[in-house]
Amino acid sequence: MKFNLLTSYFLLFLLVFTSACGGGNDEEEEIEIEVTAEGIFINEISASGEDWIELYNGLSSSGDLSGYTISDSGNEYLLPSGTTIPAGGYVVLLCNDLGTGLNTNFKLSAIGELVSFKNASGTLIDAVEYPSLDNGQSYARFPDGTDTWKVTGSTSQGVSNGGENTPAINKIFHLPIVPSLNDNVVVTAELISIDDVADVKLYYRFNGNAFTEVAMSLASGTLYVGNIPAIGSAGSVDYYVEAVGTNGESTFKPASAPENTEDYLLNTDVLPQLVINEFMAINNSCCVDTDGVEAAYDDWIEIYNMGTTSVNIAGMYLSDNVGDPFGDKISNDDASVTTIPAGGFLLLWADGSTEQGANHLNFNLSADGEDIGLFYIDGRTIDSYTFGAQSEDVSEGRATNGGDTWRSFSNSTPGASNN
Repeated sequence: MKFNLLTSYFLLFLLVFTSACGGGNDEEEEIEIEVTAEGIFINEISASGEDWIELYNGLSSSGDLSGYTISDSGNEYLLPSGTTIPAGGYVVLLCNDLGTGLNTNFKLSAIGELVSFKNASGTLIDAVEYPSLDNGQSYARFPDGTDTWKVTGSTSQGVSNGGENTPAINKIFHLPIVPSLNDNVVVTAELISIDDVADVKLYYRFNGNAFTEVAMSLASGTLYVGNIPAIGSAGSVDYYVEAVGTNGESTFKPASAPENTEDYLLNTDVLPQLVINEFMAINNSCCVDTDGVEAAYDDWIEIYNMGTTSVNIAGMYLSDNVGDPFGDKISNDDASVTTIPAGGFLLLWADGSTEQGANHLNFNLSADGEDIGLFYIDGRTIDSYTFGAQSEDVSEGRATNGGDTWRSFSNSTPGASNN
């Protein structure tokens, strides 16, 4: 239905989680929110990159927004006195945490949340719970002021959303994840919806040359596929996807393509002789990480160089999921930290604090057990290990440096020989 000029009422149902009394278990509770629509709406939301909320006046006269408030899940912002919105026009609120003028005192969550809009009397006149949004996407009404919301791949800040949506791309990926020379590579694009889609195209290039365009075809559901032909020499492949709407507008993935692209390497380097040699997943009092503001007892991983030459692991990857070889790329900011001498060791802190330096990873280790993987710059596996439940202040490692037998160590040796 469309809202007319008369005040109308509708109910917005939200699912929230509350703790059951005394039981500590989560259960769903349906909360009923009554919204009194008065013809001025939340019309579009962008929550990744630059955050903003667009208001739309569906009335035939201008509106005074003095004293109106806008809020996210935890903050409320009072619009300044004298703020007006023209008939059929728009006001854009920048959600940048500044808290002055048309700049709200909060930012929006990219994973989605509830946004509420109240008039000067404190009456809720609009509310929307938007979904997860990627850079370049927004959640908008089509057409303006109606009940139809869609994720769109082409934002329209401060102007009409139009009658047709520009298709939004949820994600793109390629298989094999780590291609080899002469592999045919299949690129898949998952769209939010196939409504209003006129065409989907894949663009790829090898070693920085001109992009080649490939038509993508609908495979199933909202999935489109296209092929990058086999390439027989080492180098880098860049690619991106364009979705064209029936409105003639295009959206890209990555959003800033072709300046930024997805990529993969075709590589023939001999893998270095590195192994995961020892680790600790419950470090309560064993080994102190002094790199941060305060000393901490963090999870750690030790890498051992079995080779006869030093190896700089900058550009390689550590991951706690062997199915994702590109978990954490080792920074090349400081070679003195990331270089392992022949027969030497490197200690990496699995503390989720990469800002502390190149020897800090973006993940923690699970005390219940998981994977540790070390991967080359192109994603090929150098070494991996899957471990089970761990004990406090006890490490697990190879019985002899680089050996095949693993055992527990009550006297851990991070950054030093296990022997």
